[in-house]
Amino acid sequence: MLSPRVHRYVRYAEILAVAAVTLFALRTYYELTQLRKVPVALPNYEFEMTSGADPVVRTRGTWTTGTGIPGAPQTTTIECKKFTLRCAESSAAIVFIEGKGLLESKLTEFEIDRWTDKQIVAKPLVDRCTVRTLSIDLTEKRALSRLSTNHEDTRCEDVPDKSYELVAGYKVREQGR
Repeated sequence: MLSPRVHRYVRYAEILAVAAVTLFALRTYYELTQLRKVPVALPNYEFEMTSGADPVVRTRGTWTTGTGIPGAPQTTTIECKKFTLRCAESSAAIVFIEGKGLLESKLTEFEIDRWTDKQIVAKPLVDRCTVRTLSIDLTEKRALSRLSTNHEDTRCEDVPDKSYELVAGYKVREQGR
């Protein structure tokens, strides 16, 4: 038989063990919640320029807004060629349907409006209700995009403009925390 004093210490030890397990469970739940927001490892940001007769600019990362990923987790690669005056943007995104992740890809072609030593600016890409612009700052090595309402179609709902920047995937995970 244990003395009342030993019995009290055993109870304290039991309470500490339960508290430790509870803290571990809460931390695990938090980490799993964060992983569900971005369930894959997104790539680092890359920016590469080649010079010569046919300059090419390539960049890769994840489009974000000031508040994080603007939808499904995705990765984007942009390649601009001065000879053809075109930029090809290929994106892959994870879309969840009935709890299962589906990888969707999309290729978007932009015509280049102007290419200088400091910047590449694409002509606006006009859809029925949206206008999208793409610019690449060669001095700061940044890719930027803007999505706005197409005011030429009166049937389209006017929504606030959204600005995006191509960044490293790990920054996206940090923003989600």
